Amino acid sequence: MATLHDYVKIDKSRFNDMIDAYFLWKELNALIKNSHTRGVNFPEIISESLLCYALDYKLNRGTGGDAFDETNNRVIECKATSNFDKDTSSFSPNEEFDRLYFLRLYQRGDELYIYDTEYNSDKLKEIQVNKKQTLGDQQAQGRRPRFSIIKFIINEDNIQPIVKIDLRKGKIIHLK
Repeated sequence: MATLHDYVKIDKSRFNDMIDAYFLWKELNALIKNSHTRGVNFPEIISESLLCYALDYKLNRGTGGDAFDETNNRVIECKATSNFDKDTSSFSPNEEFDRLYFLRLYQRGDELYIYDTEYNSDKLKEIQVNKKQTLGDQQAQGRRPRFSIIKFIINEDNIQPIVKIDLRKGKIIHLK
């Protein structure tokens, strides 16, 4: 499959649009959770756009990564959870990236925390997803391995957030 890049700069206007979209998603999610046990997944376009604005990356609307870091010439992969305490992330069998960022949403405070895991797709393949297999083993079988980034990367490596986005105030706070 050919890689098609379609990079977009997330400016202040698009950032504000994504904050508006976040609050619309949050309202829809709450309404649905009133009737069902499971809510609506946190939309990738919101999380990826917020990451790009906060770190001055270009959003990739094509294939081959979620974003691009022009300064360091890196393909960026972004995973996010709307449940601050737990997650389940999956990776396609042919996932290739230079840097993995993880975003944790604290809905009660409307705060989004960005973690730079410092993992690339090769390092990620070494993660043990069960007693007998690594993520790379499962990808080699054509599977989409699922595991918790919070448990196996954030907590295991004691990674701290590098950015906090206050979604109520539309403010980016660099923590490192």
